[in-house]
Amino acid sequence: MVRKISLWALAAVLTALPLCAQGYFSVKQGAVQVAIEPLVGTVSAEEYYGYDAAQASSTCPLAEPGVTVMFLYRDPTEQLYLFIIHGQGAGPGNSSAQFSIQGVPPGADFIVQDDPAFWDPNDTYDIAGGQLSWAWAPGRMDGGVLGPLGTEFKLTLTPGIMTGIQKIVFKYGDIANPQSVELNLTDPIEIQGMKGQPPVASLVVTPTEPRARQEITFDASGSYDPDGQIVEYRWDFDGDGVVDLSSTEPVVRYTYASGGSYNVQLTLVDDVGLTTTHTYPLYVSTVTVVVTRSISTTTALPGYTFRVTVRIHTDQDLVGAGLEEDIPAGWEVTPVENAGAVFKRPTVQWVFLDVIRAGTDRVITYDLTVPKSELLDTIRLPQKFCISGVFQVKVPDIVVDVGGESCVVVDDCLSVLEAITHMVVADPNTPGSQDKIDLRLSESITAAQLARAGELWRTERPVIGTCGERIDLETLKLIVAYAKACVPIDRPLPDMPMANVSAHRTILAPIPCEGVVIGFYDPQGQPLGNKFTVKVEISTDKDVLGVGLDEDLPVGWRVTPIENDGFIYKASESQWALLDTLRAGETRVIIYEVEVPPTITIEAPPPDGCRVLASEMIAGRVDTGLPCVETEVTGQNRVDLTDCLSVIAAISRWDVTRDTIDLSLSDKITFQQVQRAIAFWLQDEVVPRTCGAGKVTFELMKEIVARWLTDTPICEPLPGAVPETCEGR
Repeated sequence: MVRKISLWALAAVLTALPLCAQGYFSVKQGAVQVAIEPLVGTVSAEEYYGYDAAQASSTCPLAEPGVTVMFLYRDPTEQLYLFIIHGQGAGPGNSSAQFSIQGVPPGADFIVQDDPAFWDPNDTYDIAGGQLSWAWAPGRMDGGVLGPLGTEFKLTLTPGIMTGIQKIVFKYGDIANPQSVELNLTDPIEIQGMKGQPPVASLVVTPTEPRARQEITFDASGSYDPDGQIVEYRWDFDGDGVVDLSSTEPVVRYTYASGGSYNVQLTLVDDVGLTTTHTYPLYVSTVTVVVTRSISTTTALPGYTFRVTVRIHTDQDLVGAGLEEDIPAGWEVTPVENAGAVFKRPTVQWVFLDVIRAGTDRVITYDLTVPKSELLDTIRLPQKFCISGVFQVKVPDIVVDVGGESCVVVDDCLSVLEAITHMVVADPNTPGSQDKIDLRLSESITAAQLARAGELWRTERPVIGTCGERIDLETLKLIVAYAKACVPIDRPLPDMPMANVSAHRTILAPIPCEGVVIGFYDPQGQPLGNKFTVKVEISTDKDVLGVGLDEDLPVGWRVTPIENDGFIYKASESQWALLDTLRAGETRVIIYEVEVPPTITIEAPPPDGCRVLASEMIAGRVDTGLPCVETEVTGQNRVDLTDCLSVIAAISRWDVTRDTIDLSLSDKITFQQVQRAIAFWLQDEVVPRTCGAGKVTFELMKEIVARWLTDTPICEPLPGAVPETCEGR
């Protein structure tokens, strides 16, 4: 290895200033352009290359087998160098690499040559002639270090014949853990240093699928200059290297005379003269006329009418234009809008008597009526029928097939979705008004149709036109999703970010600390204590469409909604549905009351007198229509059933006037109840309705007095006390 430092480079080292510290650097190859930071080292470039004379190879830790590694290196004197390190060859034989080089700054040279030409004649370092070459044996490496480069430079290295090298990698950033960009082995590599940062390009083309003779908008307003401002936009629309338009505004318009593939080149110039060139591949269709058909339904009923719309768009003047539609035999066509054309019914043809001007749309609309059922007896339903069409022009000579939708399925029944979207909702103010089906309606669900779907779900009534089908909760959520997303049902629903939906249940029993009590009645004989209240809180961190709550309770338990918070309730299934959007951060609260049958049997207490509670569980699930999210309801889910009370609960509900238990009393203890508790304690008497084993003990008597004096409910901790289960409970 020979270390060569020119007089200019030596002077630069001796008088080094931090020229590189403020520079901006980039590497570019074709469409790949990356802003890079030089690797900052603590030793000289020669030491970091680490030539091992015994092995005739570099010991640089960034070398990789089968890879040519390049990077900019900043030494402790703030000088900048380019490293080129060819790793050990990937094949069994010798390896080689060739590059042409241009743009070497004055005074820069290879300060490390691994190996010099007089030692290895296969290695060439001809900067003046722009040629570099290396050859190395198996198990060894090769390369060199070029510099110093200064702050402003533009090196171009073009790969030649490469043997044993599989790829080129340019490294940058943290020298201990550098990032890298992979480059190919054929295209020129531009390594550039600048005092400032060049502009950053962004280009949006509208329409995304342009056609010849159609005005196209090129919008570069998303471009910016990190350390200044863009002062000029240079446009080369056909990529021939000649600037077609120079502007100071970022938005321009251009029309291609003919179709084809083009590489649009946008060059940005900032206020200090730095430039960035961005290439945008653009395909321009040769088709200048687009004819598209849309059909108002995907399923049609025998004898019903649906609507067909044909939209004609042109980017050039059309003379002598006509549309011909081929419809199924026996179907009746009724024109609705002819767009200035003359219509011939027997052949289903339209002819335009005027010029269709460039940039305009003509819309032809007609209705098609399916033959009645008796005329379709020979056809097994469901059956698909299709329409085909051709649009023809004399000047210029154009023949275009009608695209878009073309087929409908004829069946005796509609799907629930089709029926809802084509439903004419009955007028509630008109006696005898009923829902109807009109297949000419669009396939977007309206607010009135959504509300009607919810009502049909709630009341379990069949949907008209579906042969008796009813709406289940899953279908209702799908209807809500289509309605709120404003998407026709024949198109896919949009993607929505996945949401975290949560549902939490709280159960409030009629007697605190007790649960549901069976076998207690008021003076009128009505059951008491057999009802409890449930609250379900539903929330989400992102918008969701169509929310359903399904609560599974034991058979025979009756639910009465108290608060639905915008949900509708279906009693037969204990289900709630939200026909709206649940917004991010919003919480909806559903509250309902549950009545347990008063005749339910509770297991008799064992001989030792311990209280026995029967437990029932409530399971619930919340799911959404869009995005599809399903989650279990968390929180409380157990309901304890008993036919007796704890001693302290019995005392709090003791009616001292009637000397019996009254469950309607509060859970706070009065002075009269304290007196009655004292009597139970002194007489060592069993308190009624406590399963025959409940007595007021010494400890419990003290607690009863304490709760009376502190006005503390029986299930709350006494002041200053740690909450715990009370004796006798």
